[in-house]
Amino acid sequence: MDDPSQLIDTDDIEVEVTIRIGRTRLTVAELSALRRNEVLTLDQSISDGVEICVGEKVIARGELTGDGAPENRLCIRIIGAAETP
Repeated sequence: MDDPSQLIDTDDIEVEVTIRIGRTRLTVAELSALRRNEVLTLDQSISDGVEICVGEKVIARGELTGDGAPENRLCIRIIGAAETP
């Protein structure tokens, strides 16, 4: 039998990567009352970094940074693999 990893070319398979920066809980009333320029406080500090996820699985940790380009886009610098339980 052939090795399954040789049967499927995985180089072109795309996966969606999600960056989690924190969470907060709001009631529906609080959510519907949100207005422009309001600030939501998250459950973690800026120094805690971010979680890099594929699906619900955390695959790495990172930190927020800018790309220095004129658009000044938000970027993530990878600082390490996720710890396995």
